[in-house]
Amino acid sequence: MKKIAQKILLPIVILTGIESAFALDSGAQNLTANVGATDYFKINCAGDTDHLNFKLFEGAANSVIEKPAIPPQLFNATLTKLKLTATVSGVEAGASKEITLKGGNGAYTLAFDTFGTNLSIKTNQTYAVQYQCLNAKGKVTKGSSTLTKSGIESVKKTLANGKTAKYIINCAKDVTNGDTDSLVVKLINKTAAIKSASIASSSAFLAPSGDLTAQVIKAVTAKNTMGESIDVQQGSGKYDVLVNSPTNKALSYHFEYSCLNTKNVEAQTAPFQLLQDQ
Repeated sequence: MKKIAQKILLPIVILTGIESAFALDSGAQNLTANVGATDYFKINCAGDTDHLNFKLFEGAANSVIEKPAIPPQLFNATLTKLKLTATVSGVEAGASKEITLKGGNGAYTLAFDTFGTNLSIKTNQTYAVQYQCLNAKGKVTKGSSTLTKSGIESVKKTLANGKTAKYIINCAKDVTNGDTDSLVVKLINKTAAIKSASIASSSAFLAPSGDLTAQVIKAVTAKNTMGESIDVQQGSGKYDVLVNSPTNKALSYHFEYSCLNTKNVEAQTAPFQLLQDQ
């Protein structure tokens, strides 16, 4: 079996403040066609490891592909006045949506939250707001708020994921256009969109052919894989990995592995040790 230098894969998304899991790649490995041939590796996990994530691939690890961006940060808004409510949800980075509530003259409460957003992203979201109070014919009436002046986009605001923000917008009768019929608010999500990154990946396939299998063992726990990603939850320490071919075929393969904590963030993953080469 020919073994090349192990490689560290880049995180799927490049963005300051994002927690992401790194994976080590075994590099190209080769299994002979001898009956019962088994390659034996040992992987050592340290730190606050909760589990070892392991993926087995048939073929070589030599291609570069574009990984999709992780789920985005989202903004939601709720506009209320007395028992009246209007909502808009799922405003992604770089997008904008309007919300309208027919509540007449008076004070409206505008509330923001980030429910449904990707909580692995730690950077604050940024946004701006624009509003207008309108009469029944769509003409502008009098509006005021600490956010900004009526019809003027506010300065950028920030909101941490999991937090909320509230503002009051007052609509009143206008000398020319009369009473307010409704309040229209435009929410603009100015958070930088997350772009996917080109990362080292595999020209191999995870879909099992039945010709290659791996067993990951630690203590009394053992899991088998013929291609799917598996997690062996046995904390820090040494994990044994056995790779063989049930059909006794000569095969090339590689595997990716990472020691992760309870938040699926990389703990301390050491390069594997080769104990048996067949």
